Parts: sequence; C-alpha cells; structure tokens
Amino acid sequence: MAPTILVVDDEPDLQTLVTQKFRRQIRKGEFLFLFAMDGVEALELVDAHPEIDVVLSDINMPRMDGLTLLNRLGEKDLNLRAVIVSAYGDMGNIRTAMNAGAFDFITKPIDLNDLEVTINKTLDDLAVLREAMAQRLAAETAKANLARYFSPDMVDELASMSDPFAAARECRAAVLFVDIIGSTALSEKLGAEPTFSLLRDFYNRMGGAVFAANGSVDKYLGDGLMANFGAPESGDEDASNAIRCALCMQRSIADLNKLRAGNGKPEISIAIGVHFGPVLIGNIGNEQRLEFATLGDTVNSAARLEHLARPLEAQVVISDDLVEAVKAEGSEDLLADFVRHGEETLRGKDEAMKLWILPRPA
Repeated sequence: MAPTILVVDDEPDLQTLVTQKFRRQIRKGEFLFLFAMDGVEALELVDAHPEIDVVLSDINMPRMDGLTLLNRLGEKDLNLRAVIVSAYGDMGNIRTAMNAGAFDFITKPIDLNDLEVTINKTLDDLAVLREAMAQRLAAETAKANLARYFSPDMVDELASMSDPFAAARECRAAVLFVDIIGSTALSEKLGAEPTFSLLRDFYNRMGGAVFAANGSVDKYLGDGLMANFGAPESGDEDASNAIRCALCMQRSIADLNKLRAGNGKPEISIAIGVHFGPVLIGNIGNEQRLEFATLGDTVNSAARLEHLARPLEAQVVISDDLVEAVKAEGSEDLLADFVRHGEETLRGKDEAMKLWILPRPA
C-alpha cells in the first residue's frame, strides 16, 4: 500500500502545489495525499483513514490549530508521524510542537524539494519504528506462548535465546503424567459448561503446581497433562521437583474438592505417575505448526505408571529410578509418605519395574 500523507493547511493553494510537485509519485501509486483545511477536518480524516502514515500540519489555522491537533493525535496513540509547518520566526510554537511529539518541522514559505526530503525521511523513520514494534510484538507473542508451558524463570531464559529448541538432543529428566479419574462419566453427568469450567480450574491448578516446582508443561491431554522436570534445561533437583509437584497437585485437588463440596458439586480424584530417565527433546511438527516435545521410553513408562494408580489405589505411582534420583539429590524427606509397592511389569516391557506408591487415604 502506498504511504498516505495528510496535509492540513487552510491555504488552498498548497493543495495545488503539493499535487503538482508529487504528480509523478501520485500517478505511479507511490504516494497518496489527503487534504484538510483545519484540525477538526483533519481528525475526521484520521478517524476515517487509519492507514495515514504522516500528518503534515500548519500551526495557525481556524477552528483547531496545529498544536491542538498534535495533542489530539497524541491522545489517540496512533502509529503515525507528524511534521509541523510554520513561519521561521515562530520558533516558540515549533519548539512546543517538537516537545509535544512532532517528528520534524519545515518553515514557510515551503521549499517543495525540502518537503520531499522531509517526507521521505519521516517515512523511513516510521518504517524503522514499525519494524521494531513488529519485532517486539512477535517477541511478546513468543514469550506468551512459552509462558503456557514453562515456569516464569525459564520463560525469561528461553526468550533470551535465539532458538532454544533448534537442535534435538538427549537429556535426563523426570516425566510426570496426571489426569482426572473417571472424567468421561463425570462429564456426561455434569454437561458441557460445568465440565469445561472444571477443566479450566483443573488446568490452572495443575499447571500452577508444575511451574511452582520449576517444571515444564509438555502437553495438555484433554483431562490431564504431561510435565517434565529437566527439559529443556536440566537442574540440580529435577527429580525432587517432580515429587514436590506431585504432592502439590494432590494438595491442590484436596482444596478444590472442599470448594466443590461446599457448592454441592461432586468431588474429583486424580492419578499421577512419575518416572526418571533419558528423554529426547526437540521440535516436532511441520512448517505450519511446530511444538516442543519430549519423547522416549521414559515418557511411555511414566504414562503407564499413571494408569497403574487406579488398580493400585494410589494417589501417586513413582519408579525406583526416580526414588534413587531424589535420594542422590539429598531430598529423601520428600519420600516420607511413599511406600515400596514391589515390582510390576509395564505393558510393552520385558523386565519388571520396582515401584513406590503414595496410598490413597483410608
């Protein structure tokens, strides 16, 4: 789209001079000019043409002068530049205009060559400004997207990197799965809006628990979520943070159930499974949509531990690998309420896995 310049001046001859000076650019579609006789008419044109890039305004005009127009444009917070036109001897008003946000000024009588240079310079500066604003918006959008999945501290760190997920790699992490037990039957009983209201509350609480323990939400799974601790950036307490998160989730659901019971709503139960081991991390998807993913046998095992919580009547099921990692991190006290369950052979596995459980209250 051609740059649009609004010329505001009560001298009718100026329109003819500007149109004649820029006739070639106008004919080629390089510039589009609009004209107003005073500030009142200018504001009407600004409202009707949000694509205006530059306002070139005289100071002394009837009904509304250029300084008042400049202030009114500032109140609108528009993405444009203003250039003030005035007699050379009127430097006081020119200084006032510059302090009020005018980008530049030209003096009367107008030198049309100087006017062309000033317009081009103003448009170049505006292009730089808009590019910076676009980059900032893109950065804010990217940061907001990161905030959906990562803790605030990690968001700041990842946002400072040019491409934190560019290279797929292997690392060691704790992987946690949580979901609502019996959610299908519950949703049929509640209906659409109460179900989605419950899920929003559930995700707020579960996501908050993940972020509070410095973890990352890998994905949302309808009535549950997957989180990891140690990817994309590992820490000294990844396994311990996963346990802290699981315990926090159970406490948060207990608090939620008190509120629901007080409002005559059915209580809910959750199942949690956590495993620790090697994972693959990186971007997956296509050009239209990429997402950060955690893959590998550790992920599959954590999901199967979560499913085991139901038949084992456990609040949380964790692997012996996770327990050993927690002990190595010096946080054995976090395991005080867990009991050794024994061994279970997970689906798709040849060897049995040693498990620990947090039993459900009697």
